[in-house]
Amino acid sequence: MGRHAGLQLSGVEQRQLRGFMSETNNKHEFRAAQGLLSRSEGKSAEEIAVNAGVTKKQVFVWTRKFRADGVNGLRVRKQTGRPPVKAQIAKKRIKELIDKDPQTFGYLKGRWVLRDIARELKKEGIGVHYSSVYRILDDVGIKLKSPKLRAPGSIKKNYYKREQIRRYKRIAPALLKKSSDRISR
Repeated sequence: MGRHAGLQLSGVEQRQLRGFMSETNNKHEFRAAQGLLSRSEGKSAEEIAVNAGVTKKQVFVWTRKFRADGVNGLRVRKQTGRPPVKAQIAKKRIKELIDKDPQTFGYLKGRWVLRDIARELKKEGIGVHYSSVYRILDDVGIKLKSPKLRAPGSIKKNYYKREQIRRYKRIAPALLKKSSDRISR
């Protein structure tokens, strides 16, 4: 047997919750307020949990926070912890790196790839995982495609193209070294 509705809301509190739902942009805050309104209408915590996609315990947490602090108890607080230092440094460097051609750094692709960006950052002493590079690019508003350097089709058909790619991969480091020697002079 489940619990009965343990939340009695006055008309003022219901209006506050509805106002809170209309002003918030956070889906977690909206879901909490919606759950509390449903709880005041007599729905069980278990039913609300299933509809909201949370645990039954979370519904009781929302209720406890609302009773203690009102609508402000439902607000999602900023996460605590260490601030992202590497990400801030990497964000500045990635913006500069994206503007340059990856082939000048010795990559075969004509476009940047997440792993290549992470590799270049690591060379510069900024050890960032490629999934972090994706998040940083998303924050900046840049989307990358995933090109592949390969010769499509059967092996017989594209043997010449595959051989060109193999040769280029073998001599690419030497080409990069020559171009950097010219720049330094």
